[in-house]
Amino acid sequence: MECRLPESKNIAECIHEDLILLRAVAKEAGELALTWFQKGAKRWDKSPDNPVTQADIEVNDRIALRLLSERPTYGWLSEETKDDAENRDMSRVFVVDPIDGTKAFIAGEPYFCVSIALLYNDIPVAGVIYNPSTDEMFEASQNGGARLNGETITASVTSKIEDCRMIGHPVQFQRYEEMPEWIWPDMHLADPIPNAVAYRIALVAAGKWDAAIALGNKCDWDLAAATLILKEAGGNCTDHLGKEYHFNGRIPVQRCVVAAGKKLHPLLIDKVRVAPVPDPKQECGAVAAPQNNVSSKKKMDSMNTKSPSAKAQLLHLVIGGELKDVTGVEFEDLSKIEFVGAYGSHDEAYNAWKSAAQRTVDNAEMRFFILHAHRLLDPETGHSHDV
Repeated sequence: MECRLPESKNIAECIHEDLILLRAVAKEAGELALTWFQKGAKRWDKSPDNPVTQADIEVNDRIALRLLSERPTYGWLSEETKDDAENRDMSRVFVVDPIDGTKAFIAGEPYFCVSIALLYNDIPVAGVIYNPSTDEMFEASQNGGARLNGETITASVTSKIEDCRMIGHPVQFQRYEEMPEWIWPDMHLADPIPNAVAYRIALVAAGKWDAAIALGNKCDWDLAAATLILKEAGGNCTDHLGKEYHFNGRIPVQRCVVAAGKKLHPLLIDKVRVAPVPDPKQECGAVAAPQNNVSSKKKMDSMNTKSPSAKAQLLHLVIGGELKDVTGVEFEDLSKIEFVGAYGSHDEAYNAWKSAAQRTVDNAEMRFFILHAHRLLDPETGHSHDV
């Protein structure tokens, strides 16, 4: 039966009933995903390096059927459902990633999960993350605490970066000796790294890891449930500037992830706030990892990465064009690409991008991007020059 807010019951009672529903549906969906995991599922690419499987689609459809039959007036946003603004122009919206960590799923690794959140006025109020391979059910409700398989969990109280347990790709912590403010102390980096961002954040919420950082665009379905679970466990999950996420926007994309306990979180923000990162208006997965970051000494000293000087003018191009598919990276007509300008800093490029992006409101296929030059290629010799 549908829970109505706030006429028939108070909000807390409705959230509790919704959480029970989310938990049951996540368990059922996870069991279906695990069946496909064990027997194998057909896969294809939605866009370059963005795979999907038959399991993603079937699990998505099962979740939609179960949730929307129980709550027909709730909205819907899912990674595997074509986005429709009308479907989420409601006070209560389900936000779903049927299989977060599809690459791990395809590779036969147990680092995928089902993530389901409920937004009330665009704020997460109930959320579950279920890893069927490990039978871990993380859950939380607004002001109701966070739990793992029914037991209360709390985030780490670690108060220093040195020796902290960090989940994040080593390239994000790459060393630049000329930029000492970007040199990280030694950390214990996760190896292997769970592919599912939601699962990484849930592990931080459970205190199994101290922090997780992902300096690249993530979507609402990656973060809505996980952010609530970590918050209720006494931690914090924000972008690299320490700003909280605003879910269910026109484009449901967020600008990177810094997740940690409350004592460690501000220290990490001080480290990563200077890093140029992808803009949230760009599609999930459409841009590469940011540059000018620093690394764990234990993992990255051997890379001998060459660094630009702190005053270097690094080339940033701002371009725009009409995409064939807003979820992809292929332009409709390369001859009509709009060149906005070339800039020597990310801040300048961002301001130019922001001005140009205002023109895309009435054309969903039109997108503007910032391209950062990593290397210059000599066409005669084929040699690259670091910039």
